[in-house]
Amino acid sequence: MTFPFDLSLIELVFISVLLFASAAIQGILGFGFAVISSPILVQIEPLLVPQILSLLALPMAYRIYQREKKEVDWKPFKFLFLGRVIGGPLGLLLLINLNERLLSISVGAIVFFAGVATFNEWTLERNNQTSWIAGSLSGIFAMIAGVGGPPIAILYRGASGKEFRPSLNAVFTFGIIITLSLLFISGEIYRDHIVLILYLAIPVALGLKLSSSLFSDVSDATISKGVTYFSIISGLIVIFRNII
Repeated sequence: MTFPFDLSLIELVFISVLLFASAAIQGILGFGFAVISSPILVQIEPLLVPQILSLLALPMAYRIYQREKKEVDWKPFKFLFLGRVIGGPLGLLLLINLNERLLSISVGAIVFFAGVATFNEWTLERNNQTSWIAGSLSGIFAMIAGVGGPPIAILYRGASGKEFRPSLNAVFTFGIIITLSLLFISGEIYRDHIVLILYLAIPVALGLKLSSSLFSDVSDATISKGVTYFSIISGLIVIFRNII
């Protein structure tokens, strides 16, 4: 039996376990799915990033957004959305023109940046200018690595969880729709991506469903720190592995 992208059965099982764990962490924190899985997936098969992550992340982001949309701060959203519209095509140009090695290095750098930004608790004053800049960077990062969250997280750092989580996922929802639309139009989503989603949707759904029970004895702060350290280490590993 031949699996999509000529993945072996062992690779497919490993990816399923990886996405199950990533989805479980996403279910607890509201982020972490792409940051954890992207640097590993790009080393297994570069064609999985950002397509698979975007296709799987859309329903997750939409579910969180729908659940808490009354708490979304819509003021900066039009500028964030404008940024995603600008950043998406720029990211697509890079995705199409980067070779596999440079793509892997770019993914590693984005994930490393996400970890460092969280570790140092970088923040920005939220205004129209910083919102569209963050949105643009988010669009570029999402198109290259499937990791569009870090610039938005920096913008919303300091906000309450009630505001942070739905606002972040509102940007993710509309941003991922832009990303997927551009990928479809440019022919960067293949039949194998759709077939692979049928395999991977189940472990992702189970990870979300079981997230609370899996991490019932672990605090959100501990999980968040673990994701931060993992991002820094895995990002560096991906970078150096493709440089040396």
